[in-house]
Amino acid sequence: MDVIHLQKAFAFIAKGLVEKEKLLKDTPNRYPYSRDLQRGINMFLAACLELGGMCEDTFKYADESSFLAHYICKPICEWFNDWDKNVLQSLKINEQPFYEYGPFAFRRGKTNLYTPTEECIEFLNTQERNIIEGTDEHALYEKIIRLSQEDYVKVREYIIEHPVITVDDRRAFLLEYADNTITKDAFNLAYEQFEERYTRCPACGWTMTENDYGVSCVSEYCLEHLPVIPDSDWNDASSEPVFRLKKGVMRYFAQPGKLEMEIAKYCQKHALDYSLWPQKDTFDIEIRFSDGEIWEIDAKAYHNARSLCSKIKQDGGFPAGNYKYGFYVVPTEYTKNKRNYTAVVNKELVSQSNVKCVTLSGIKKKINQKVGELNG
Repeated sequence: MDVIHLQKAFAFIAKGLVEKEKLLKDTPNRYPYSRDLQRGINMFLAACLELGGMCEDTFKYADESSFLAHYICKPICEWFNDWDKNVLQSLKINEQPFYEYGPFAFRRGKTNLYTPTEECIEFLNTQERNIIEGTDEHALYEKIIRLSQEDYVKVREYIIEHPVITVDDRRAFLLEYADNTITKDAFNLAYEQFEERYTRCPACGWTMTENDYGVSCVSEYCLEHLPVIPDSDWNDASSEPVFRLKKGVMRYFAQPGKLEMEIAKYCQKHALDYSLWPQKDTFDIEIRFSDGEIWEIDAKAYHNARSLCSKIKQDGGFPAGNYKYGFYVVPTEYTKNKRNYTAVVNKELVSQSNVKCVTLSGIKKKINQKVGELNG
């Protein structure tokens, strides 16, 4: 048993939390039991005994409700508070990719229900393929990668720009692609019917809802600077149903896609030659300057720099190609109050000297500088 065991334990806990949320939505009158969550709990508690030197009193947290109440709303580093300090030092626990994550969930008011945090979902997205298989975003990716380059771009653009659609919108899209089974399947994988009271989130454009434990959206970050929403902005989808992107699709396709589209629009503004998603998902944007220089861009919407580092490592670094520079671009606001964000990621990229992590404002500045050099 080693840190790999712990990594997998956290992965199953994260997957289980996401699964529980989906089960609760699909069958609200049944308790959302997740085998993966219990598997992760068992693995973590076994590590507490075998690695952490904790006594058998640890088993009082073996049932799901006790474990969640004790651990799940704490930062991951605090899960190890009772471990033997010498063991933690030998495991180099503070250097492990999971150690710096915040809480994996927050409690819904006074209920015994929990909502996965953004950090939980980011962590899950950095894990091995066999763990994340079955998620909505993974299923969608496996479908659209089979499309032609032209259809791939059209479908992905549509998903990014339409987080919520009407019944008529859905009918029009399916009619347009009536003879393309893969595209229709991808579209149906991306969207789900929604029949609750909602308003369009001013931050991301998805369905923001309100219930007994407050307002919720695709991410808790949507709620950080939430303005007062007048009653007139709320819609009742029970009488006029809409279709919305599934939560995982919104989080991992649409939200990063907004960043990609903003960079594309900036290229248009400067009349640059560019392509969205060249070779499908190899890169997000390719910019071809008039002197023949090529830049490849991979947009990433990770709030946690360690999450992005883990993802880069999992992917084997920035893809090879015929480019002068490669850039991982993150939203500028994600680095607010995290001045070392890009420095942490760039430390992971030392072996690729022509690849850097920059913010959206940073890539715009670099594009301006390059255009200025070309124009003399």
